[in-house]
Amino acid sequence: MSTEPGSQPPQRPPSAGWNWRAVLRQALAFGLLAALLVLMFRLTSANLQARGVQTGFDFLGKPAVTPIFSSPVEFEAGVDSFGWAFVAGALNSLKLTGAAIVLATLVGLVVGVGALARNPMARGIALAYVELMRNVPVLLHIAFWYGLMLELPAASVASEGAGASWLLASNRGIFLFPTIDGLDVHGAVSMQPEFAALLVGISLYTAAFIAEIVRAAVGSLPSGQLEAASALGLTRAASLRRVLAPQALRVGLPPLASEYIGIFKNSTLAVAIGYQDFMAVGETMLTDTGQAVEVMAIVIVFYAGVSLLVSAAMHGFESRQRQWGAA
Repeated sequence: MSTEPGSQPPQRPPSAGWNWRAVLRQALAFGLLAALLVLMFRLTSANLQARGVQTGFDFLGKPAVTPIFSSPVEFEAGVDSFGWAFVAGALNSLKLTGAAIVLATLVGLVVGVGALARNPMARGIALAYVELMRNVPVLLHIAFWYGLMLELPAASVASEGAGASWLLASNRGIFLFPTIDGLDVHGAVSMQPEFAALLVGISLYTAAFIAEIVRAAVGSLPSGQLEAASALGLTRAASLRRVLAPQALRVGLPPLASEYIGIFKNSTLAVAIGYQDFMAVGETMLTDTGQAVEVMAIVIVFYAGVSLLVSAAMHGFESRQRQWGAA
């Protein structure tokens, strides 16, 4: 492209970077909140000590009395400490959250693209899914799938069906490449009924909102871009993947971050069906130790800390996407 004599060539827009003033304001706000929480904790501890109630975090080193199952780390009640019980519960929460984020994103993308399809049937099914799933409370989703899991046949009966050599779905859970030894069932990959119900219930519920984010993000882009891509010979699928998706991603990242944090917070509903996540472990520990203030403080710090980390990670990814778009 030619330029007039003496004129400057067009410059690329500057890359988007950190808004340090906004970061400083947020850090100051969180610092004040942390100071307020510490002050409240100290005042409460002082009042409890004045009444002869023992306080402190010494209990974390004592042996826990309640067993914890299905954790990625080994835990033995009466041997491992309350602190290690918190670690086991935290890993259970993070395992559930990570799996639900992946499944909800995949289902949400499929449903969101289906809502944009030209086929009226595909579009109608996608819209019906969104309306059905998001208008039912997530706890009812979890209860429904948990009840369905418990209605599956026993492992001894399910193992006689077709495909049982590599997949076993029973009221004991879901197992890939299972081995059955009497009443014991083991598999290369296994999900207990509680984990499976939470994973499916939370994922399908959140996928409805992710589908709406996908539909709105793609719909916010100028329609001429899709027409231009078609004029260049790109198929509709290739146009969505190579032209519209990168731009829609930058639009949809902020609400998508909120949905991911919502998945993490909804994982606390695990206590309703007996899955031992961080919240359930905290409630059990509160009963076992009587250290209500300390246990709740640890629970608050964990959930606030992980939520802030997820938010920061999504914000960093969003800033990088903006930099690539401006380059």
